[in-house]
Amino acid sequence: MNLFYSLIAFLVLVLVLVLVLAINNDIQDLEQLLKQLVNEQRESNDLVGLGAVVIQNGTVIGPSVSGERKKGSQVLLTDNDKWHIGSITKSFTATMIARLVEKGELSWDTTIKEAFSEVDGLNPGWNSVTLDHLLTHTSGARRDIPFFDNFKKPADGLERMMAREKLVIKILKKKPKITPGDAFKYSNAGYIIAGVMAEKKTGMPWEELMRQEVFAPLQLHSAGFGIPQDGEDKLSQPWGHWNKNWLSTMLAMKASNIGVKAGTQSDITPIAGPAGTIHLSLKDLALYANEHLQGEQGRGSLLKTETFHRLHHPSKNNYAYGWFKDSQKIAGAGTVYWHTGSNDRWEASLVILPDINTAIAVTSNESYDITIQSVQEIINQLVQPLIESYNQSIQLTAKVLSH
Repeated sequence: MNLFYSLIAFLVLVLVLVLVLAINNDIQDLEQLLKQLVNEQRESNDLVGLGAVVIQNGTVIGPSVSGERKKGSQVLLTDNDKWHIGSITKSFTATMIARLVEKGELSWDTTIKEAFSEVDGLNPGWNSVTLDHLLTHTSGARRDIPFFDNFKKPADGLERMMAREKLVIKILKKKPKITPGDAFKYSNAGYIIAGVMAEKKTGMPWEELMRQEVFAPLQLHSAGFGIPQDGEDKLSQPWGHWNKNWLSTMLAMKASNIGVKAGTQSDITPIAGPAGTIHLSLKDLALYANEHLQGEQGRGSLLKTETFHRLHHPSKNNYAYGWFKDSQKIAGAGTVYWHTGSNDRWEASLVILPDINTAIAVTSNESYDITIQSVQEIINQLVQPLIESYNQSIQLTAKVLSH
């Protein structure tokens, strides 16, 4: 009898080893494919820099990067470099606010009237607008902040908090662009308003709330705000790139990649932080995506399962809380949660595929039409191999468990 059980244990061990070897081989193949796709897309489209990472079943594949930190510098990108992710920041802001909601400090139904009760002169059209409206782009808020506010650079901390509130009050003194709740209207301004509501309730800057509620719990050590800081202009981090040929840009000719790509360390105003100023490494972006992936499947650590489901449940125009949901976006992949981000100098895309327990992130330190096409092409070419890899892991795991 002891010999029988020993034999069974030995067979199970062999099956486990076969499973591990098969998974490792799949990972190596996927890493090679990722590297190939990133290199091909960057070189064929003459991009300054391109990077990508995948996480499947909790295993990080990559990152893979190709190109320079600054055009013409010959300083190459590294796996640990940081990338500006633009409007992907919105899901981070919504996640932080969800933490405050679970703590009872805010409610999805908290209204602008309640949050700004001490402020006189707000347009009554905002009275019933809630955090829910703001985070799902159904608040009626304008798309962007007033033009000249884009040039303001208040310091981190109290000064920036005060500048944000001042800007938001200016917006709220004018009537909403559309009737709140009636329709989807993408709004960076709406996310800034939501960020200020969180600041007013907690007395803490949005940046500190992000560090406390999202970065620290998920150990996103590379995460920060604005462009990745290049210490003493020594190209210690990538620079963003923009097209100096203003005429080609004005004539919407960016797809032809006309003009001179100039490195820049400029960014949108930090006042707009809640709508789009986070930077972090590709690996940390994958870990953040994986938390949402696990949360959707009931295994998240940051929020309750029902809260994750709310964050991922779309309102109008298939938009949830910082995520678009689209089952048709990528053929054969099932449900897709996604968002893109850009400050016109950087480009980023994040895709979550819960049906195959996978997330994909692709980033670039330049933003043109051809960059967007390259990012999408990498994602499209990765999906089928990732579906096959996931199915194989499920089959092999089932064989081991059956024994």
